Amino acid sequence: MDLLKDDLKKLYFKFLIPSLGSAMVMSIYTLTDAIVIGKGVGADALAALSITTPLLCILMSTGILFGVGGSVQMSVHRGSGNTVKSNRYFTVSFMMIAAITALLWILYVTCMPSLLRLMGANATLYPYAMSYMHYINMFLPVAVFSNFVAIFVRADNDPNRAMAGVLLGGVFNIVMDIILVFPLKQGIGGAALASVIGMMIQVLVASSHFLSKKNELHFIMPHRLLNSMKNIVTAGIPSFFNEFANGFIVLLFNIQILKYCGENALSIYSVISNCVILFNSLFTGVGQSVQPVISTNYGANNIGRINAIKRMAYTTILIMGALFSLLGILFPRVLCGVFIDMNEGLGVIADLGVRAYFFAFVPFGINLMTSYYLQAILKSGQSLCISLLRNIILSSVCILTFPVLTGGNSLWFAAPVTEAMTLTVSLVFLAQESKRQGVH
Repeated sequence: MDLLKDDLKKLYFKFLIPSLGSAMVMSIYTLTDAIVIGKGVGADALAALSITTPLLCILMSTGILFGVGGSVQMSVHRGSGNTVKSNRYFTVSFMMIAAITALLWILYVTCMPSLLRLMGANATLYPYAMSYMHYINMFLPVAVFSNFVAIFVRADNDPNRAMAGVLLGGVFNIVMDIILVFPLKQGIGGAALASVIGMMIQVLVASSHFLSKKNELHFIMPHRLLNSMKNIVTAGIPSFFNEFANGFIVLLFNIQILKYCGENALSIYSVISNCVILFNSLFTGVGQSVQPVISTNYGANNIGRINAIKRMAYTTILIMGALFSLLGILFPRVLCGVFIDMNEGLGVIADLGVRAYFFAFVPFGINLMTSYYLQAILKSGQSLCISLLRNIILSSVCILTFPVLTGGNSLWFAAPVTEAMTLTVSLVFLAQESKRQGVH
């Protein structure tokens, strides 16, 4: 597979299909947990799962930070012909994620009760949340490394193996979720155990790449360690915020919805947040599928190939975003009924909340894709700007001020307003880059 010369359309689908497959099955870990917990344990347990989301996002986003940051640098230098430097970035990325994983493991094991209360767990939700996080803590390194390994294996021209790992882990997770929660009555903790073992299978299968003939990733002695670390973090931090902010936004929403709307609204939001995780994963799958191709061709200064594959990616994003939005706008109660047992009170909340929130997904996808594209061509500052605006700055302002100014129901409009405002910035950055490249 030659990223510099192969037919772009074939190359695009060779990366896109495994990447989307991996993204979808990764999301199934979370969605299966949510559906099985909601139906098998109850609405309070599903709300507790939402409480744990920020803590899980920290683990997953750490893997993305060093996976994307290291693989982008690796691909750019591989495209320029410098294989020694590309392997050096792989080595330093691994060292960094190993050290951070050790620190996170210590923090989670020793401080979990305080962390859950900080996330908003009340007396009703705390026992469920603690039961779920018990198994996450036991297998914490697996949760961190699952994204890291998959990203590097995909970037090393073996996307099918990355997808196989996710697929096998996902199938195991679905089957064991159902068995542990329903016939074995292991509750929310059983769902967590199924998820982490599924992730372990994923990591083991993907890691077999390093023993294969396709493997071109090797550990070598680091050089100019601090400079390499800085470049990895700079390249990876936008993707980190794209993932981490899922947890941050869920935390803010949890607090504000409990304060202004009540536990029924939180149950509906837990459905929305799980859909966001799924759709975000699929959008991310598109972004990550083209990143190795774009970065490698950027290193070789093949601007025409970059723009051609970029158009394919944005077309895919627009189609996906439109379908996601229509799903929630047209069928809000049906969508929520997949996760929880609905009644008229929950239905009324879903009619407004789901419909309003789902208008966000078209600009959501464009903004996320733009962040990944800018990251792939080493425009990390612009990529980070988009990530911070949509994930931290504008979203926080909207979530915190809307209910104060116009009432609790306005919380459902925070996401579409945030994404629409960020979209204007994304379009400006894309126009500037096209002008710089001489594309009209």
